[in-house]
Amino acid sequence: MLIHKYLRAYTIGLVSALEYRANFAIGMLSAAFPILIQVYMWNAIYGSSETMFNRSYCQMIAYTVLAAITSRLIRAGFEYEINDDIKNGGLSKFVIRPVGYLPYRMSCFLGQKTGHLVAGLLLLTASIGIISIIFHTAVVSLTGVVLFLPAIALAFILNFMIFFCVGMWAFWLSEIGFLFEAVRIVIIVLSGGIFPLDIFGPTIQRILSFLPFYYTVNFPVDVLCGVIDTSAIPFAFAVQAAWIVLLTGFSALLWKCGSGKYLAAGG
Repeated sequence: MLIHKYLRAYTIGLVSALEYRANFAIGMLSAAFPILIQVYMWNAIYGSSETMFNRSYCQMIAYTVLAAITSRLIRAGFEYEINDDIKNGGLSKFVIRPVGYLPYRMSCFLGQKTGHLVAGLLLLTASIGIISIIFHTAVVSLTGVVLFLPAIALAFILNFMIFFCVGMWAFWLSEIGFLFEAVRIVIIVLSGGIFPLDIFGPTIQRILSFLPFYYTVNFPVDVLCGVIDTSAIPFAFAVQAAWIVLLTGFSALLWKCGSGKYLAAGG
């Protein structure tokens, strides 16, 4: 059955992640250095001020730590595998066989991220506990935790679709590695992976709220920290879902055009 093929792809991704689990641990440790730099930065910016950018110092530090971990949780990286499939002929088997490339990549990605998600969520829980102890206040609520789970699940799928579409550009660009890194840096900033989008001011923040990037990091973290009014959360979930549908349709268009070019070129 077709589903068995995707389960096999999931298993391959899971085994691959277990083989390279040290990479994930090192990646998480490397995130500590930017966090320390930002903590010192916010400490200097806040000074004696209690609130800036509609956030207290405690809320800003909590956001900095939780956003860094969240961005690691949803991090892609499979776009390089798409590039290799296109450039080295690995895509041919997906063009001629009854296996969808999108669900295959999603299955592998889920397998690769399963262990990372468990470890990341445990680290997220530990970080919340440590921050609460340091500042003698709860930085999240039970409601925030419950709402965070669907928010991060949708963010995970949304970020996958964003980078799947980015990876599809390998059909048309011969040297795309630099584009991947440039796009990643821009998305980290626009998603709120470095600092909350509040600092751009209400006008820019409103514009960015219509883009998909905000809903991959900034939105889930603000939901977890209770910064967003709960009445606005259902609409935000709908926006996340709408972007997933739009990007899925766009990826299908890119695949149709790109695979046609691939076959015409004798891939």
